[in-house]
Amino acid sequence: MRTKLIPIKTIILMAAGLFSCQKPDHPNNGQQEATSATVEAEQFKYYMTAQEDLEGKVNEATAGMKVILMDSKYYAVRERVLEVTFEADNVIAGKLEDGKVTNTSNSITMKWASDDPINRPAVGREGSAGEYGILCLPGSYSGTFTVKTNRYTYQFTQSVELKKGEITSIQLDFSKPLVQPKRKVGVMGDSISTFDGTMCNPDYSPYYPGNDPNVTANPSIAVNSKEKTYWWRLIYDYMKNGELDVNTSWSGTRVIHEVKTGRQSGKSIGAGFVDRAYDFVDPDIIIIHGGTNDRNQSTPVGEYTWDLPIGQGNLGNYRSAYIELIKMLQNRYEGVQIIIIVGDRLTLDYERATVAIAEHFGLPYVNFVGVTIDKCSGSHPTAPAFDKMASMIYEQCIDYLP
Repeated sequence: MRTKLIPIKTIILMAAGLFSCQKPDHPNNGQQEATSATVEAEQFKYYMTAQEDLEGKVNEATAGMKVILMDSKYYAVRERVLEVTFEADNVIAGKLEDGKVTNTSNSITMKWASDDPINRPAVGREGSAGEYGILCLPGSYSGTFTVKTNRYTYQFTQSVELKKGEITSIQLDFSKPLVQPKRKVGVMGDSISTFDGTMCNPDYSPYYPGNDPNVTANPSIAVNSKEKTYWWRLIYDYMKNGELDVNTSWSGTRVIHEVKTGRQSGKSIGAGFVDRAYDFVDPDIIIIHGGTNDRNQSTPVGEYTWDLPIGQGNLGNYRSAYIELIKMLQNRYEGVQIIIIVGDRLTLDYERATVAIAEHFGLPYVNFVGVTIDKCSGSHPTAPAFDKMASMIYEQCIDYLP
């Protein structure tokens, strides 16, 4: 679960107008035309499906609206939906009696009101999208949908015709905005992902720029500014809506648990990736680039420990520690999208283990094994190589990087 309240941001999005109509399956279907009905401007949702929201409510004096909350990419997938509002250009709620409407409202809202805060509907892919059912007065409307999630507030412009006694489906696609919210990207890595002054803790030791020999020998290919690192280029040059959350990288560190001496404090500090899992603040996306030092120092690959709870894995083995790391991140940062980088220096056993872990958790990954990545020394890429890496990560993970 997240540990702090997320500020709400408002953005404008253009919805893809997709409509379909179906007769509702409820006891009122087929009744004589009603002469009175009450449609509340504020309604409350306790169920997962729109059908349950509207069950027994749609009759010949009212209409139902099924709002489908989907993302044809992965930008907002798993965001939990708190409420949906439609601001219409005509009266859409009120009390209808003998052909007259009183207590009118051009706005109608459905709020999640269940005591279960976790299993509320979420933005999803086609076939797994969350949905809200809203009772309305029949009519033709144009207006704005406002969708509040646990992360952001989105707005969609839309037109819809709501027919008496019918449920009309409206699909809102969160991947097609006029403006996307900024997505916060966390970076977790070893020396390859460092740059002095950018890491979240001054105790974490950097490699760049001080140890890059090209800073003086060949500045044209040197990583002499943070803007030349692969992660900065990815977030600010390739992504259109990215910003850095936290960079928790430390030169020489492994995925497994280990202890190092802090650069500033001189104290012994847990330095492994699993030791730094909770450094992030509020990430939408986390990029993990590790394993190079595990391979360099012949860390035991170990066994896959898929079913062990957090805290029970062997954090001295690569597979078990990496699995523990993924579980820790997913448990701490609800809905976070993790992207795994398989470094070009990994040998076959570490490569296969890393890919297997990504595939087990259904995570996107970019495999650099077999790709030529020019180095300034040892494992450390040059600035042109970093640009190549950023380009490949973006191209292969574009559906996750708005």
